[in-house]
Amino acid sequence: MALFKKLRTTVEQQDREKLADFCSSVEGVVPISSLEPRQLATVVGEITSVRIVPKTDGSPWLEATIKDGSGALVAMWTGRRRMSGIRTGRRLKIAGRGAPTGNQGRLMGLNPEYELL
Repeated sequence: MALFKKLRTTVEQQDREKLADFCSSVEGVVPISSLEPRQLATVVGEITSVRIVPKTDGSPWLEATIKDGSGALVAMWTGRRRMSGIRTGRRLKIAGRGAPTGNQGRLMGLNPEYELL
């Protein structure tokens, strides 16, 4: 029965489940889907995209989208073009306060502390 379930499940869904299992196995973290705005929290996830956001004053922001299988958030570091170890596919633990932004209310963490896993 498990074989048939695995064959019917998409690769993306299997990856999401594996990531959620990994993230839930780390102690002291909360799922991204349960984060409350402006509350201090620690989450674990995988970087799915990294980009540099240019600013008009000349100081760029490094933006990384992090997913844990339950949701996504955007971590932004001001004045940075790159940071050691921050690249697509890396898993990390970040800590900070999330703020809702945009119409969709996506969570953004500004200059969060991070630890590569």
